[in-house]
Amino acid sequence: MPFQRLANLFIKYFVKKIFLILAILFCKNAVAQEQIIDSSFYRFTVYEVQDELDYKRCYIAAYPISSDSNHNSRKKPKLMITRFQKDRSEEISIFGGFEYKLGSEIFLMIDNALFKMKTKDDMAWAPTKYDDIAIIQGLLKGAILRVRSNSALGTFAIDEYSLKGITRAYERMREICK
Repeated sequence: MPFQRLANLFIKYFVKKIFLILAILFCKNAVAQEQIIDSSFYRFTVYEVQDELDYKRCYIAAYPISSDSNHNSRKKPKLMITRFQKDRSEEISIFGGFEYKLGSEIFLMIDNALFKMKTKDDMAWAPTKYDDIAIIQGLLKGAILRVRSNSALGTFAIDEYSLKGITRAYERMREICK
């Protein structure tokens, strides 16, 4: 009888260990990717993310210096430029802090140059890769970015970003994601 009980405990212990090992092996790709803060330049922070195929994705992000909105429950908006190491492509995106109006565009004013971005849910992207390049180049040369957007609830937002530090952050992002 004591031998039977000891054998059952032994089997339960090893079965649990085997299931734990299998779970770790099968869920390896499902584990969240770790985001590392590399550096900061004024209001811009440089991040690095390692994906499962040994390629990096790096991005810079900044929050507005001022926001004017009649949306009551808005999250904090964010400007991002992402670089994908695999194909060395770059894209600009803006998190609005709310769901954008369906099928709408947001307007970006970099100093005196006007650009438009397409929206989907709570994110906005440049319509083409050529627009990504043009907007990013404008940001690197500019001083102030103003973003005008409309929410799905009929509210609006005008966010203003200082572009101080963006050039150094952008250069660092390109350096770590060659």
